[in-house]
Amino acid sequence: MKSNNSKKTIYIVTKKYVLLFLLIFISVILFFLEHFTETPISIADIQTKEIFNAKKSSVGYFAPSFKLRNIKGNYESLESYRGEVVVLNFWATWCAPCRIEMPSFEKLYRRYRSEGVTVLAITLDKNSENKIKSFVDEYGLSFPILLDEKGEVERLYPSMTIPFTYIIDRQGRIVARVDGAKNWESSETFEAIEYLLKNRN
Repeated sequence: MKSNNSKKTIYIVTKKYVLLFLLIFISVILFFLEHFTETPISIADIQTKEIFNAKKSSVGYFAPSFKLRNIKGNYESLESYRGEVVVLNFWATWCAPCRIEMPSFEKLYRRYRSEGVTVLAITLDKNSENKIKSFVDEYGLSFPILLDEKGEVERLYPSMTIPFTYIIDRQGRIVARVDGAKNWESSETFEAIEYLLKNRN
């Protein structure tokens, strides 16, 4: 009798774990599907009306300056890209939505780099230079990858999500902030980038 009761208890516990596993598995699948269908950024997301003359990581303000080492060992500053439209992305090698998003950044960069658009990708990985280089090679990324080893820029541009992205206009002002992964190779995104390229004020 005791044996039957213990088998029944084990069966119930096992059933609970299987159901819990299935629930987690379905949640993960839905999470990834959500990032595959992210709405693109569009002109409606670009804010150029409210402007402020201080430096702050908020829309309407000038983007805070920084200087970081890239994966080739050279230092790059945000100021050196003044006059260009900058897509400033914060990401990490361990971030699944970042992996989904990176190929579309590469396509955006290749399409518009000759017209004055750059993608600056700041990795939030710490002490992982080899892993970062492998990631860059795996995805064939040609835009600048910057290392925020001490978390200095992460403190200037704080966020509760990853990835997150700022769009900075030719004057160095933040015109949009995007939390989470987006589709950077959509026609709506291209239209928004072209709008910023034409807008020189």
